[in-house]
Order: sequence, then structure tokens, then C-alpha cells
Amino acid sequence: MDLSPIQKRAFIDWFMEHYSMPQRELVWLFDYMLKRDELLNNIHFVFEAHLCPRSMIISVQDHDNRPFRYYKEHVVTTEVEKAFHDIRMNPEESLFVEVIYPNVRHSQEYMSVLEDNPYLPDDYYLKDKDYKAIDSFLDYVIQQQYVEKLKSKIDMALDKGDFQSFNYYSKRLKELQMHDYEGR
Repeated sequence: MDLSPIQKRAFIDWFMEHYSMPQRELVWLFDYMLKRDELLNNIHFVFEAHLCPRSMIISVQDHDNRPFRYYKEHVVTTEVEKAFHDIRMNPEESLFVEVIYPNVRHSQEYMSVLEDNPYLPDDYYLKDKDYKAIDSFLDYVIQQQYVEKLKSKIDMALDKGDFQSFNYYSKRLKELQMHDYEGR
């Protein structure tokens, strides 16, 4: 989704109006961003920004002991001045921003500027039980395909009058169905 600088500016304004920044330098940084469309064009609001090569995370949660983090490749800093310098020197580089505030995942304001994180692995939110469920489902699908293949071979053997093949595939199907029945 291509968002205009106007939309991003509106969100930043809303965010600054509703939440006090944990560091006054963040107000300066946001003010700097707000005045530069080129920079706003390269800002992307995402979840899990720490996975991106160049990102900034700002938290206004009281319990967060790291209210600001700036990531560039494998370097992390909590100093706003260093982030400001890099952002000012490289306005053409994509910057992925995540803001953390109460109920952010239910915030219409954040959702209006939220973009997909291109660095988020497809299975990032899956848990162990999800993998087990997927494996179980795949086993079921594979078994059903095998059953259909056996039934097709049984039909072909009947059509050809090949009773030896018919008996062989029927026996395999019966064994498979018995094994499935016992497994329940």
C-alpha cells in the first residue's frame, strides 16, 4: 500500500498529540521528519521492526525500559542523536518504524498507516502446536491422496479384468483403512 506523506504526517501528529515522548529528542526527530516529504516517502510503519535492516522502535509504555531503539544492519543504539544523524544523512533509505503504545494492535490510527513488514518470516507468529497441526493435516491429505490413488488402480484393474492387480490393490487399501481405524 502506497501511503502519502500526508497520511504519515497525520499519524505522527496524532501520535505526538496523544502520547508524551519518553525523550525530548524524539519530539525533535519527529518534527524533522514531518517537514520532509522525501523522508516520509521512505518511512514505513510496521510491526516487528527489529527484523528490518534499518528501523526505529519507539515505546511510550511505562514499563518499557528501552523506550527508543534504532537498528541499522546489526548495530543497535538507544541514542536518538545517532539515529537522527543517520536519518538526516540517508533520507533516501527505507526506514521501518514501529510505535508501541497501549492497545496499538487495535488502534485505527496505526492501522491506517500500517504496512506489511517485508522482512517478517511467513511463520513468525506460528507456535509449536501450529506446526503439529500443520503436520497432522499434511499427513491426512497425503493419506487421502494415497487412498484415491489405490481406488483408481482398483478401478483400472477391474476395467482390464486384471484380478491379480485388483486383489493386490484391494488388500493394500484394506490394510490402510484398518491401520487408520486402529489409530483412532
